[in-house]
Amino acid sequence: MQFSCSASQLQKAVGIVERAISQRTTLAVLENLYLELSGNRLKLRGNDLEIGIETSLFVESAGVDGSVLVRAKTFSSILSKIQADTLNVRVDVNSKIVIVANKVDFEILCTPVEDYPIFPAVESGISFTMSASVIQDLIRHTIFAVSFDETKQFLNGIFVKVESGSINFVATDGYRLALKRHTLDQSSVGDFSLIVPHKAVNELLKILGTLGDDAPIKLNVSESQIAFESERFLLVSRVIKGQFPDYRQVMPKHSDNLFSVSRHSLLNACDRATIIAATSNNVVRLNFSETSVLIKANAASLGDFKEEIDVSRLSGAGEVKIAFNVKLVLDGIRGISSDDIRLEFNQGVSPCVVRSAADEDYVYIVMPIRTNDFQEETA
Repeated sequence: MQFSCSASQLQKAVGIVERAISQRTTLAVLENLYLELSGNRLKLRGNDLEIGIETSLFVESAGVDGSVLVRAKTFSSILSKIQADTLNVRVDVNSKIVIVANKVDFEILCTPVEDYPIFPAVESGISFTMSASVIQDLIRHTIFAVSFDETKQFLNGIFVKVESGSINFVATDGYRLALKRHTLDQSSVGDFSLIVPHKAVNELLKILGTLGDDAPIKLNVSESQIAFESERFLLVSRVIKGQFPDYRQVMPKHSDNLFSVSRHSLLNACDRATIIAATSNNVVRLNFSETSVLIKANAASLGDFKEEIDVSRLSGAGEVKIAFNVKLVLDGIRGISSDDIRLEFNQGVSPCVVRSAADEDYVYIVMPIRTNDFQEETA
């Protein structure tokens, strides 16, 4: 193998595929980056047996094709520290990959490719295309609600469901649920549902951030995998087996109280409340009246917090008291772009629905905390 290429382009390519390389694997071969030169195209792969990522770039070849494994962390570190426009790379007879740029010369031991796992082939299934910006939007509105409880693996990813021409991304950890919906342009996309692991969507989100908003991303869905493909990359992931809970049953069919509140005001007040709430299980109390909400936090070992902000009551009557984990509230409202937020809930321990007045396709549901979970307020 021998080629020369742009240092920055190679560094970007490595940055994409190394997202699929685990540093905690028990299989040493998976710590490697796969390089394969064929003509003027250099293919790069990373694989941790859960997700596989592939990309490629054009290089100037010396006519010596081949493939090799090189330790990903080492190779990436070298590229990040070389100040050069062009790199010359070759594999010598001593199974070393030689990287030369200006007066810099690295010789790194490499590994034969025989023991490297076969890169997962894209299985035949349902295929359709979405823009990078739309997929990013769907992930950002839901990924924070994924559960990391390994005893409930069916909650360890985002539930993706297509039905009636719309695609839904849903995540829940049992304490809150986030749903983002998007209407598909292709009416011919068949209905399906699956659970995509957190790691796959998290790494996909990072890769999409390097592309243009309008970059087309092809999705291919089969019974056991999902693949995302563009001109720049291919990401193939297994899906999580299991039954995702029926999220529609969580959504309240009726709410007695509906309030409109400024996202900016609520976000800042709750952020300030965390200073005290952080030492008392993140509990905050919200007391709603017709025109305002009093936000309170108390920690017996620290002190108290109170702040009143304006609200507009759209339905219901009388004072309403409800309590939440403030971190869960903040997670839900940070993903909203418009400043007009709607809060819908009943008295007591019924779920609270958070919506954006400008985006009917986003729904965030957070469970309140029972009143006997509070610390008593100091006098």
